[in-house]
Amino acid sequence: MRINLHKILRKDKSLLLAYDQGLEHGPKDLNEKTIDPKYIFDIALEGLYDGIITQNGVAEKYYGRYYRDVPLIVKLNGKTAMTNIAPISRQLCSVERAITLGAVAVGYTIYTGSPNEPEIFTEFSKIVETAHDYGMPVIAWVYPRGPGIDEKNNDVLAYSARIGLELGADMLKIKYNDDPKGFAWAVKCAGAAKVMVTDWEKIDEQHFFQKSEEIMKTGAVGMAVGRNVWQHDYPLAITKALRKIVYDGATSQEAEKIYEEEIHKQK
Repeated sequence: MRINLHKILRKDKSLLLAYDQGLEHGPKDLNEKTIDPKYIFDIALEGLYDGIITQNGVAEKYYGRYYRDVPLIVKLNGKTAMTNIAPISRQLCSVERAITLGAVAVGYTIYTGSPNEPEIFTEFSKIVETAHDYGMPVIAWVYPRGPGIDEKNNDVLAYSARIGLELGADMLKIKYNDDPKGFAWAVKCAGAAKVMVTDWEKIDEQHFFQKSEEIMKTGAVGMAVGRNVWQHDYPLAITKALRKIVYDGATSQEAEKIYEEEIHKQK
């Protein structure tokens, strides 16, 4: 069956808004505004994001008729920051339930190098099989973790990207290691699986745009942003500038100019 990726792609690029941090990191990433999922959904809608990523509980309670223009991506597994177990994140939601909630794609975190790798791979493979039977794309969060694993090592990242392809993921969400040449090799290793870069802790606008420009030049198709957008005082301004980098290949300097113009309009 043909896998339908076009709903989360634009010009063969993609800009997603991630809001699964409440489970993964806890309320420490949230404030009086961002604790309310409606605030994040509003940003996704007004910012014309290609998708919003949430856990099934948030999707069930907040992804109503008003937000249906934003493609929904349901994260099928998750864990808290409270545990001290070897890296594993078990399935919490079925593919069928995600479809019922209105999802156009599902996501799942794979911890490559974890002692629990066999269980993770088995669970993920079943998800891929089920989702693909419905023509639904699967996004793999591919994070190298485990004893002696260097998450930023180029060989480790490249191997992890290849694992995502080999296990059947249609899109990979991996962390950028600030080495454009090395990261470009990881993108090549992913083959036909499209590579997106996950967000990082909030940084200033100049460095955010510089990193984004670097990332798009590696061959990645886009970014799944979170804190650097919805923690920002002007989330729609930073979104508009980021869109120019992702879809149109704008430079960081051009993005900064767009951002400053937007801020001026809003003041």
